[in-house]
Amino acid sequence: MAGAPPSPMLQAALWYADLGYSVFPCAPGQKTPLTGHGLLDATTDAERIEGWWTDHPDANVAIRTDGLVAIDVDGADNPWLADEPDKRAELEKAPTSLTPRGGRQHLFRQPAGRAWRNTAGKIAKNVDTRANGGYICVTPSVVNGRPYRWADGPSLHVPPEQLPEPPAWLIELLDAAANGGP
Repeated sequence: MAGAPPSPMLQAALWYADLGYSVFPCAPGQKTPLTGHGLLDATTDAERIEGWWTDHPDANVAIRTDGLVAIDVDGADNPWLADEPDKRAELEKAPTSLTPRGGRQHLFRQPAGRAWRNTAGKIAKNVDTRANGGYICVTPSVVNGRPYRWADGPSLHVPPEQLPEPPAWLIELLDAAANGGP
């Protein structure tokens, strides 16, 4: 329908791309990439993004995490840092996405000289990372009928280079994980 307003997903994808985040579509209601090469197709090119979401207006929005690190804490009752409120507060200084299954993703930029990759459970039980070679779905994406949403506090309104770096204690954990440590 000519002149119809863009879908909320397209509006969001263009918003993130305009900030400088490379985006790509995932299947509606899922985290499965819709493009032929998945995250490798991620772009900030508005014309390409408009084409994807014109073809799939309900596609979820994913951000490629190269140069970033998302600390993905699974589960609402995850005990990681429960007895360390100061560290938990440092994580919450970063944009934090609440995930459909009750977890949270804290989004940082990688410090100069780092090239972290994805991990699963290396920095703590049920705590994964998405970094170089990875991606995350973001608001307003929906999985299993439940939305991603930004937590109270910082949301993703700044370009990647203005994201905070991880606190020093977390950098130590990420470096250890990158070097094969626990």
